[in-house]
Amino acid sequence: MSRVVDRAGTWIGWALFADLASAFTLTFGYMFSKPVTMQYPDKEKWLPYSRYRGHHFLKRDEEGEIKCVACELCARICPCDCIEVVPYEDENGNRHPAKFEIDTARCLFCGLCEDACPADAIALGQQYEFSSFSSRDLVIGRDDLLEKPGKAMAGGGVVAARLNTDEDVLVETSEPHGYNWWRNIRRT
Repeated sequence: MSRVVDRAGTWIGWALFADLASAFTLTFGYMFSKPVTMQYPDKEKWLPYSRYRGHHFLKRDEEGEIKCVACELCARICPCDCIEVVPYEDENGNRHPAKFEIDTARCLFCGLCEDACPADAIALGQQYEFSSFSSRDLVIGRDDLLEKPGKAMAGGGVVAARLNTDEDVLVETSEPHGYNWWRNIRRT
């Protein structure tokens, strides 16, 4: 019985030693290879995929009017209660939001508001670079939501960019497509 236990212990020891050796090989291989660090925001910027859920935006119809009918379904389904909609009716009897605010400091970016909207008026876009020192600045109104960029048509790449701090802190790029950063990672 002791010989069987001794053989099993020896086998387990060699298996653990082989795993440890392969781990050290991988670690030292990355230690002496070219780094794959993205130089954000000074030189590079990531373009999000089309399925990315970033900053909210409101859509317009063909006539240029806001698509929102102020049904308040997005505000009711929101799990963190960050959407506030106040409806009004114009002289033709059409409902529009008099006030449409989203508190992005409280938002989970879950996409339930986008799914609940019957008029397809609200969506989550591609903008991910928004921050503020004050939480009041993160409450976005109707007019600002109409000006936000929409969904990305293509993405997932890294493009050349530059940091502009003249008037505001902005990361600017002019390229629509970038390189695939995943190819830079060394494989074993």
